[in-house]
Amino acid sequence: MGGDFSKFPKCPVPFESAGNLSCVMPCKTDKGFERRNENGTFKCVYKTDPSNAITLNTLGAQFFDGTTLDNLKAANPTVHLDFTKEKDRVNNEFDVLYANIDKKQKLKDAFLALQAAENARDTAPEAYQAARTLYYTLLKGDDWKNEEKDRIAKAEIQPLVDQYARSRETALLQYNNQRKTVEVVTGIRDKVLSLKDEFKYSVNTFTDQLDKVKNAINMERRGRETEIKVDPWSWFDLLLNLAIVVGLLYAVYILYSKIFKAPVSTTLLVQQPVR
Repeated sequence: MGGDFSKFPKCPVPFESAGNLSCVMPCKTDKGFERRNENGTFKCVYKTDPSNAITLNTLGAQFFDGTTLDNLKAANPTVHLDFTKEKDRVNNEFDVLYANIDKKQKLKDAFLALQAAENARDTAPEAYQAARTLYYTLLKGDDWKNEEKDRIAKAEIQPLVDQYARSRETALLQYNNQRKTVEVVTGIRDKVLSLKDEFKYSVNTFTDQLDKVKNAINMERRGRETEIKVDPWSWFDLLLNLAIVVGLLYAVYILYSKIFKAPVSTTLLVQQPVR
């Protein structure tokens, strides 16, 4: 066998090894067939009725890069043609053979195979699924395959979709609770800042009035010391300033009570993170 010996001899997909560096087309085991070696000749045999069989010609394994028939074509077009002809022959003969097997017989055999696979469902789940697919496809037609795909997709994917939806709703609820908490805190902050501004304004006004009272007292004192006659209206102004000071002190007391003594009853909602 010629070729590049730096590569390994292999069988191109879909062919499989038959030993001694030979390649054959695989049997469709999902249809109830199996490969048998009868006197050195490989055959694809229907297990419950061996008279239904096709011969599998062997081809030599090839030295080429890659794994598929297309890779083999790039390396050796002539050998690729031989493999392609064998693949087409086996597939065509199989379709004719399988179509001529009595449907009742195929359904009966598929049911028996499903029963056998049921007993090994836990240890061989793939074999069970293949037997189940074969039986129900024969029983209900090819449309059942699409229905089964939809059922499996829903069984496996729908729980994930539901979980995502629940996570989204929980995250949205948590966001809304946190947003309300931020709004409450912001409102408290604005209220405190407003009260502080009012308090500061009142203190400044009180300071100004107090300075005026002090100035009036000093002026009155200087007037007595120099025996200057004081205008009676000055006393009225003094009393008026004192009344304003008293009023401001009361206002300061009220603001102080609001800021530092009145309790703020605000419930902050804390949402535990979703695990």
